[in-house]
Amino acid sequence: MSPQATQTKAPTQTRNHKLDRHTIKSPAPRPEQSRTEERQAGKRRQMLEGTPSTFRFRDQFPNGINWVTTGWMTVMHVGAVAALWYVSWQAMVAFFILHYITACWGITLGYHRLLTHGSMVVSRPVRYFFSLCGTLSAEGSPLFWVANHRKHHVLSDHEGDPHSPNQGFWWSHMLWFQPKDTAEQELELFKRWAPDMYNDPVQRFLHKTFILYPILLGFGLFAIGQWAVGGLGISFVLWGLCARMVVCYHCTWFVNSATHVWGYRNYESTDRSRNLWWVALLSYGEGWHNNHHAHQRLAKHGHRWYEIDVTYRTIWVLEKLGLATNVQDKLPKLGPLADGPAKLN
Repeated sequence: MSPQATQTKAPTQTRNHKLDRHTIKSPAPRPEQSRTEERQAGKRRQMLEGTPSTFRFRDQFPNGINWVTTGWMTVMHVGAVAALWYVSWQAMVAFFILHYITACWGITLGYHRLLTHGSMVVSRPVRYFFSLCGTLSAEGSPLFWVANHRKHHVLSDHEGDPHSPNQGFWWSHMLWFQPKDTAEQELELFKRWAPDMYNDPVQRFLHKTFILYPILLGFGLFAIGQWAVGGLGISFVLWGLCARMVVCYHCTWFVNSATHVWGYRNYESTDRSRNLWWVALLSYGEGWHNNHHAHQRLAKHGHRWYEIDVTYRTIWVLEKLGLATNVQDKLPKLGPLADGPAKLN
């Protein structure tokens, strides 16, 4: 308490022996303090309302379009549509098995909770196994994915966030990775946001070669379908590679877009993250995004009994098998919104 405050006269009491709320007045804020607080409040309102300020779409392509990525995505989406004319139950089995291996083991468990956040400890062979599973999803190398995701958490829904819906829903969903980066920009990204990954020679090797693994998988699927199963080579490629990748793409991309737009919040946070049940179902538990942003290192993203988290259940099995240790799964007390999730649409 300041000396000035100690010299203030004791407030009078009313008949009910309560302090008169009009007898104590807060000191007027200084003009520069008011302006600073007003600017900060304006920025927060802008972030929460999702109104972009200086973002201009064409300015995001100073080096042009990444045509390799754009071409790959186009071919995969065309193949996914073509798969509707080549349906077979054997290929559908391959689709679901590979979706779980690449999307859950590879992306949500491997790339995200293990490599990005260190939610558990595993041996090097297990670490590289999950990294390889992630490359089969063709969402980028482990090094590229981790660096961008760590950057997203630090700058979430603020200036510099790689994929915020503040710049538009479709930008956050799938357009953010279309701009072409120079080799210098990519190297700066890796050294700044994922130095531990960059210093690992195996991860650097996977970064240079990651696109080969889904291509090799495609040849393997054709061989199995055509000769092992019999005459189903094209069906296996279209369902096990193209359709599976496209479904995996959009299920994980919805975490960047939809869970920053719709849903409810268990915790206060400085971004727009929400919990969205249908994204959680599609992405093995990643849709409990507000929970994750509030407690990033936790291996368990579902913090309520009804928030089903398949990825965490997979981690739980790994722990029971002795393949994962130091699993971060002790839930905190639910935050100030816990008495009734606030719907923020």
